[in-house]
Amino acid sequence: MTPQELPTGWQARNRVVTADVHAVAAYLAPALVRGKAQYRLEDIAGRTGLTVERVHDRVRMLLKRGCMKQSGCAADGAPVYVLP
Repeated sequence: MTPQELPTGWQARNRVVTADVHAVAAYLAPALVRGKAQYRLEDIAGRTGLTVERVHDRVRMLLKRGCMKQSGCAADGAPVYVLP
């Protein structure tokens, strides 16, 4: 699976992937397909142009829909996400 295919697959399964969800998913996808993504919400917000609150909501939606799961936290406190 490529980083481009991952958000597209999520969109096909969930049908409720808006532009901001896609922005967060596209940012996380390359790291997820390599094994794990560990980014602070502030880092994702800075790269996507979304607010931290919006990123938090979109990450929660991806978690609730089973697109990814949290597997812990990095030493700097960043959540670590992996594919289920």
